[in-house]
Amino acid sequence: MRDQQGKFCSVKSVLIQGATGSIGTAALSVLAEQRDRAVVVGLAAAHKESELLALAGTWTPASLALRTPARSGEFMDAARRSGAQDMYIGEDAFEAQAQRAEYDLLLNAVTGSAGVKPTLAALARGKNVALANKETLVAAGELVMNCATANNAQVIPIDSEHSALFQCLIGEQISDVRRLWLTASGGPFWNWSREQLRGVSPDQALAHPTWAMGPKNTIDSATLFNKGLEVIEAVRLFGLPVDRIRVVRQRQSVVHSLVEFVDGSYKAQLSVPDMRLPILYAISYPERWPSTLVEGEPSGYGGLHFDEISVRDYPCLALAFLAIERGGTIPAALRLRMRSQ
Repeated sequence: MRDQQGKFCSVKSVLIQGATGSIGTAALSVLAEQRDRAVVVGLAAAHKESELLALAGTWTPASLALRTPARSGEFMDAARRSGAQDMYIGEDAFEAQAQRAEYDLLLNAVTGSAGVKPTLAALARGKNVALANKETLVAAGELVMNCATANNAQVIPIDSEHSALFQCLIGEQISDVRRLWLTASGGPFWNWSREQLRGVSPDQALAHPTWAMGPKNTIDSATLFNKGLEVIEAVRLFGLPVDRIRVVRQRQSVVHSLVEFVDGSYKAQLSVPDMRLPILYAISYPERWPSTLVEGEPSGYGGLHFDEISVRDYPCLALAFLAIERGGTIPAALRLRMRSQ
């Protein structure tokens, strides 16, 4: 097939799990622009049956997976009418689809621990995984990265911070890295006193100053617990000890993360804050595909300001540092504990 510039290119087949969520929806908008380079061969959702079937009608994937259908028989019939050849339902639906479907890349945007098994299943087949599911690396990071290495596959992060680090490290030696700097916007309550924080409402916590995310991630961002999980993910992804991971506030959310090298120089990835960019990069990797979805000029960034973040002022962030320092299954226990609150 030829692309829009007339060059021959192979078409990448993509399986999207978590297709009805915010990341899945953004990924489909990216793929809609890249129809000459990529094709959607599978879709999966946890419980949004009607939304999944509507997407199937638009994208005509070869396989569909649904964890909790209202009525299994009716879903299977509707899936067949949409053109799907293979259907997977039940608790193991995501894993079974990842094990059996034909695809080049699994884009895992599943919520919760349900994302771990399909990630391992894809990596065991030597398939790359574009990962937006935090639990996979927080709860099972060592298993996941060992599986990727053993099967010559890659975990390509979709979180904007880890995508930035991933991009900055291409062509570099990890032994030349002094520290990795994860950036944070600070959330809606930056510089609020403890007295002010006693009266905040859920609506205020959901008013993120920069990013449009699902409610769980938005609340976790307000407490910086989300950033704590990203610290754990960075340790797993890049194989550095936690004492070489730092967090810094970047007010404009334009600098998505930085790599500090042993000679004192830094590399950073900058862009307007839009999740479609790290999604596009994860899908197109190791190439970069042209796109007009997200554009901006440096003059539009304004000033770039960085502020120190005191870990002691954010108990959830401090807990995450402690959990990954102690290692083992403690990060998994931390995640389970916080989800139960």
